[in-house]
Amino acid sequence: MTKKRNSLKLGWLKRSWPYLLAGIFTLALVFVGSLDKNNSNISLSMNALAKADQTVSVDQMTALYTVASVSDSLNLASASDVASNYIIVNSMHDAGQTAEGRVEKPNAPLSLKKAGYDTYTVAEGESLDDIAAKYGVSVDQIRWSNGLRNKYISAGDVLYIPTQSGVVYVVKGGDTFDSIALRYQANAARIEQDNNLEIAGLTEGDRIFIRDGVPPSNERPEYSARAATYSYSYLGNTSARKNITVVGYYYGLGGPYASGYCTQWAWYKRQDIPRSFGNAYSWARAASAYGYAVDRTPSAGAIFQTAYGGGGYGHVGYVESVNDDGSIVITEMNYGVLYRVTSATIPADQVGNFYYIH
Repeated sequence: MTKKRNSLKLGWLKRSWPYLLAGIFTLALVFVGSLDKNNSNISLSMNALAKADQTVSVDQMTALYTVASVSDSLNLASASDVASNYIIVNSMHDAGQTAEGRVEKPNAPLSLKKAGYDTYTVAEGESLDDIAAKYGVSVDQIRWSNGLRNKYISAGDVLYIPTQSGVVYVVKGGDTFDSIALRYQANAARIEQDNNLEIAGLTEGDRIFIRDGVPPSNERPEYSARAATYSYSYLGNTSARKNITVVGYYYGLGGPYASGYCTQWAWYKRQDIPRSFGNAYSWARAASAYGYAVDRTPSAGAIFQTAYGGGGYGHVGYVESVNDDGSIVITEMNYGVLYRVTSATIPADQVGNFYYIH
């Protein structure tokens, strides 16, 4: 009976030892992964190896792949470093620089996979708020990452979306990790690590992710030096229209502005205009504050605006074209009749009576 019990105990140990070893390995991995790699004396990086005259065995490369997979599945703090190590070694192997089953240092810098952002195609009916909520980032972070002055997007647009708090940045000539970090209130070492650029370094034109980055005001797409310094006064209205023709009556255009009024037509022609501009008399000032370029020079596609007229609500319309003689062709709704859209020519000597929102 004693022998049978001992046999049972030994059998349980034989069956369980692989699980015990796996548990010990996992605990050790969690411990190492939880270390702060910025403060720890333990170095997980293969960069020193890649830069030195050393080699790595194929068995070690296989082990690195296993560790990288486990680190990623457990979401360890060191997962990015471990993954970077495997990418480095695997790239060496793919380059064919092997000798007797050993992987040698590459002769050229490696191009490693960038991290921190996704390429995203906007779906029909999707808004910037929807996408921001899906990724858990702010609308501003998406705007800044894509050079968007406002929240207007269309189905089919391709956007760069940060996968966590931060911005996507296009490297400019003369940029360094330190200079980017200084301007964007970020950490230079973190930028280098997050983008796996320890070996390759920065390349002009590349997109990189800046964790928790905040662009300076003069690098934000909504910034306009011209709009920021422009002082607005109330300009006079003009009724000196020529060649007035009725385009038609438009019902059910939708949008955020009152049906049948001039603001609805202006929004219909320029759907990037946000709903917060209010009545026509406030559009030039609101547009400037929102980052649009506003001036006294007309251009095709601009919104023209005056604070006078419209029964005290002001007036806005759309510039269809600019003629060679300086006159402009415009379309506008509710110029005297609700829901009616008319086309007209404003003479060159009268175009200065409006502001233009570009």
